[in-house]
Amino acid sequence: MPLKPDVQALLEQFEAQGVPPFDQMSVPQARDAVAAFRDLQGEPEPVGEIRDILVPGPAGELPVRVYHPEPGTALPLLIYFHGGGWVVGNIEVVDKPCRALANASRCVVASTQYRLSPETKFPGPVEDCYAATSWLTEHAGELGADPAEVGVGGDSAGGNLAAAVTLMARDRGGPRLAYQLLIYPVTAPARGTTFASYRDNADGYLLTRGSMEWFWDHYLRSPEDGTNPYAAPLHASDLSGLPPAMVITAEFDPLRDEGKAYAERLQQAGVKVSAKPYPGVIHGFFWMAGVLGDGRTLITEMGEELRAHLG
Repeated sequence: MPLKPDVQALLEQFEAQGVPPFDQMSVPQARDAVAAFRDLQGEPEPVGEIRDILVPGPAGELPVRVYHPEPGTALPLLIYFHGGGWVVGNIEVVDKPCRALANASRCVVASTQYRLSPETKFPGPVEDCYAATSWLTEHAGELGADPAEVGVGGDSAGGNLAAAVTLMARDRGGPRLAYQLLIYPVTAPARGTTFASYRDNADGYLLTRGSMEWFWDHYLRSPEDGTNPYAAPLHASDLSGLPPAMVITAEFDPLRDEGKAYAERLQQAGVKVSAKPYPGVIHGFFWMAGVLGDGRTLITEMGEELRAHLG
């Protein structure tokens, strides 16, 4: 289908403002630019309790913001990793989406900050996420969460990190994870890709092919890292034994086909998958619920899915 009218209007607004793609910015410029997405997210929803904690990581403490919609009730725990190509973004940029997700899912959401690239290249960010997941699962009770009902999730590069953490947890004997929420996840390197969505959506839909190559170049130490399943989960030889998944894709997104391919690989490996394609929308619409109707719909549908599978 064509672009949704609200998506088309937003892209025209970006074009009128002369917003350049990420690969035409410096890293500091890109980090400043992504903060503007907060203006597209609407008003912040009140949440029962929000607290900031620090958890141990492999190279120092990691900030985590914990959203508890019903303090005093042990709810499932969703450990969340923000998107931004491993280079941009932080827990402030996803504050409003995480508030809404906690309320919609009736889960404790632990939004976790990992070290960014290029200052910290692979495997540093994913090792941060695994360490945080291990600690948060072990200390779930202290967060008012149920340690037996823990999932991981993330958008874009955060979806990549969540998928990789499930592989690590399986391969390393824990922690036990009950669910994975993958919002338009990155699952394979951009350079050399043959996915049609990279060709069809290379330019003009906010996230570009050039930007994805820029992100990957900052994340990987060398092209050889791109074959490591903890960097590129689609390259894992075995996806069996992983927790049930929800995989969301957007029609006008370079990452559409690799998300679809990962969902199919999971299903072939015997993993229960809910694959949710969103027609007429672009990458990043989860961060745009204040201006895009499908952003609000996505939060509602993810909340329903999480309530059905966690708790």
